[in-house]
Amino acid sequence: MYLDREQARTAGVLSENIGSRRAASNAIESISDLIALHRRNAQDVEPVHDRIRGHMAEIEALADKDQERILAQRAALGFAVYLDGWAARRQPADLIALLVEGPLAACQELRDFNVGQIEESDRDHRRALQKMTWGLAVVGGLGSVAGLVLGFGLARGLRRTIHQFLVRVQDASELLGQQLPAVEWDPAVGRPGDGAEDLIRQVEQVVQKLHQREREVRRAERLAALGQLAAGVAHEIRNPLASVILLVETGRRDPSAGGLTDEDLDLIEQELHRIERSLRGLLDYARPPRPERTACDFAEVVRDAVALTRARAEQQRVAVRLALPPEGVPLHADPEQLRQVVLNLFLNALDVMPQGGDLEVSIARPDARSADLTVADRGPGISADVLPRLFEPFASGKETGLGLGLVVSKRIVEDHGGTILGCNRPGGGAHFIVRLPVRTARPELTSGPLPVPAQSSCETPLCQPCS
Repeated sequence: MYLDREQARTAGVLSENIGSRRAASNAIESISDLIALHRRNAQDVEPVHDRIRGHMAEIEALADKDQERILAQRAALGFAVYLDGWAARRQPADLIALLVEGPLAACQELRDFNVGQIEESDRDHRRALQKMTWGLAVVGGLGSVAGLVLGFGLARGLRRTIHQFLVRVQDASELLGQQLPAVEWDPAVGRPGDGAEDLIRQVEQVVQKLHQREREVRRAERLAALGQLAAGVAHEIRNPLASVILLVETGRRDPSAGGLTDEDLDLIEQELHRIERSLRGLLDYARPPRPERTACDFAEVVRDAVALTRARAEQQRVAVRLALPPEGVPLHADPEQLRQVVLNLFLNALDVMPQGGDLEVSIARPDARSADLTVADRGPGISADVLPRLFEPFASGKETGLGLGLVVSKRIVEDHGGTILGCNRPGGGAHFIVRLPVRTARPELTSGPLPVPAQSSCETPLCQPCS
């Protein structure tokens, strides 16, 4: 950029000096024509006067040096004196003398001065071109050296990368029981030595075996998950069925006792409902129903869930504390699915408090577009091995259950555009927060994703948001 500016500067000075010399030469030519007309006593000299005025204006516009300005002023002043003499109708000889001594002499001096300036500008321009030539040569040389250094560095880095790649592939091949040929780098030749093509074939075989091993691992994981599911379903169905079969066999062996009692029938009914709940949870996980959205009240959904679990809570001596907004919480959602989510959270809390405790349920409005349902119990909390995979299938810390309730709940909440978070309370017990978008008259308030609920009351290293 510096060399380009220098070259442009010298070229501009040279161009200006050439233009000033050309303007002076044109003025001398026009003044000479005017002198010739006066020698012939011609009267029609006005066009020449106009032409000389244009030359004088051009000379003044191009004068950028002090000497040029002085000569331009002398020429203009001499031509003005001539015009006064011509207006006074002086003799042609006097007019010629005024032209020769005034504007003609000044324009000749200006032309000679510009000739010297042109020669000096030409020398400066040549020096600038020489500088640019050497500068480009230096830049090109430095670029070549930098390219060599960079290429050397890239080559060394590539060599190290290839070596690391060979080591890792060799390790993978050893795990698969396959030996790769040793390939050495030949510095003299600059390429791998003998065995490179064989190495490529061996690497392809290793990659193919790794892909096959990965597919086998995934298939084994799916089979393990299926086995875990089958074991859970068998456990959940076998225990209730064993109780029912035992009661039926007892009634058949002793018909004189009067058959099954009301307590026996109640137990059979409870066990069958338990089987039904397990199968329903499995079906909900396998084939989630689509939500049928309608206008509903979130607080009313929570009250219905509390009413459904009130008898069990009283039986276990669990005190349920409700803190719901009296004005309600309008939602555009499926109330049945939301009731299932709330019931799952309530039943999980009751399962961990068989000897009594406190269950705190509240709904708050953190902002204008969302509502938070908080369910907190005073049980033992979520175990450390279950907490990291709290919302994964078959993750359960209870002896009974498939571990699908929270998974189904998470899916329902996400289908409604919300989030769910679970963690342990500092004082003991589990803490769940369900955030859902509220129904509002202003559509822009419900647009965009909802923020994840705050974790101020949770043990932050263990908090597991679902989204």
